[in-house]
Amino acid sequence: RYSVMFGSNIAIAEGGTVEPIQVTLTIDGEQVPTSRAIVTPAAVGDFWNVTEFAYITVPKGCCTTIAIENSSTQPIDVQNANIVINRVA
Repeated sequence: RYSVMFGSNIAIAEGGTVEPIQVTLTIDGEQVPTSRAIVTPAAVGDFWNVTEFAYITVPKGCCTTIAIENSSTQPIDVQNANIVINRVA
């Protein structure tokens, strides 16, 4: 079992529309709905900080692919992205 924490700053990319944007943690290509981070910047290019957290169980002798996905309807900019994975059990 592992704890996974992701944090970054996200913004609407130049030429985009001001509306909610989001990123989501995925495990083996499947989104983890409880890890979705959503913000609504006031303007294009305004960065907001988001953080996601999840516990992941990896079967013994197997592997898991973890990724962060732009689950918005438009391109976003990401800065200062960090992912921390700790084994907890």
